[in-house]
Amino acid sequence: MYREFMITTIAGMIKGTTEMNSRELVRGVSINSKVTKPGDVFFALKGEHTDGHYFVSEAQQNGAVAVVVEEDKGIGEQIIVDDTLFALGELAKSYRSMFEPKTIAITGTNGKTTVKNLVGAILKRGHNILATRKNYNSLIGLPLTLLELTGNEDYLIVEIGTSNPGEIGRLCDITRPDIGVITTIGPGHLDGLVSIEGIKREKLALIRALPDDGFGVVGEGIDDSRANVTNFNTEMLSDIQLTEFGSHFVFDEHVFFTPLLGMGNVMNCLAALCVCTKLGITCDVQRAAVEQIKPEVGRLEPLYHDRILLINDTYNANPVSMKMAVDFVAALPRRKIFILGDMLELGKSSVELHNDIGAYVRERCDLLLSFGERSRYYRGRHFTDKQDLVRYLIGNIQGEEVILIKASRSLHFEEIVQDILRLLR
Repeated sequence: MYREFMITTIAGMIKGTTEMNSRELVRGVSINSKVTKPGDVFFALKGEHTDGHYFVSEAQQNGAVAVVVEEDKGIGEQIIVDDTLFALGELAKSYRSMFEPKTIAITGTNGKTTVKNLVGAILKRGHNILATRKNYNSLIGLPLTLLELTGNEDYLIVEIGTSNPGEIGRLCDITRPDIGVITTIGPGHLDGLVSIEGIKREKLALIRALPDDGFGVVGEGIDDSRANVTNFNTEMLSDIQLTEFGSHFVFDEHVFFTPLLGMGNVMNCLAALCVCTKLGITCDVQRAAVEQIKPEVGRLEPLYHDRILLINDTYNANPVSMKMAVDFVAALPRRKIFILGDMLELGKSSVELHNDIGAYVRERCDLLLSFGERSRYYRGRHFTDKQDLVRYLIGNIQGEEVILIKASRSLHFEEIVQDILRLLR
């Protein structure tokens, strides 16, 4: 945190109870006891695999001046709350209210990180910005981003994710967005959101949270009749050219080039351009930023080895992003090999969606290899060992292929990318 607060002030912000009357100042916030620093307040968050309450002593040893807990730990330096995660959000909400940056919040099934990066790249040319680091878009990550505000920012650009109903509404309550962007709505996080309609309701909570003088920008097929909402769609574009070296397109009679690959990224660029045009940013500034942005690691990232092209798209996968990646690679004038893994969090539709993707993919590639419990439904050549898969691949490379590697994050398909590159050398 840029500003420092007394411990009793922090307790008031998060509606906690404490017997502490120390005048010592809180200088930062920590959720990881191992990296807690002197002057931090440590929030003992409960997770799926661990519980921060077990690490209160370590946080204190590393210099925490107070710990936020749900259970009385019998120590003097504690602030007790009903819910430590909610309390973290309340602290961020209170801290956010002290500053007045114009705030842009971005959500969507696909593309939200890339759109956040694009908007940030454009706006930082002439403005002070704070943007979500990496993909800190959750009830934990977003508050930590807000706590980095200094008061010098013209724009705050945040990514908002969700996996359960109500999360976007809560994140908007914390963040207070002025501008909302919904990139796409498709099957993702169906375990928690159940259906496409459930996903749509959750995403549109962002638009409902905007103030009267704000505006929304939403993607193709996302219907919202509010006067302050603009739809972006392919009809705004012309002369689209997709190559393995980048993408060319015309928007608003101006020619753009971006090193980002595929039609999905052209639409991500369009979303960012629509936002920044409404904010009065000139075409020259937008063009320069879009032209110089680089693909993020694991997001349609091109990697060359001699004449072989690997497309590292291992960051995540769902049916929409899978089809977009497949469509892009299928159009390249090369022999095509797809290495695909499971798409997770698809709920009861998982088998059906994997079957559908398999049928779609098999018509568009020369060789389909798979790894993962659900990926056997792609009905390609399936492996139960990643190293066996890589060895088979190396034995079937002719020398000028494009190889797409894609799966949900927890399958760690970046290991396959690393093994391929190592063996090709």
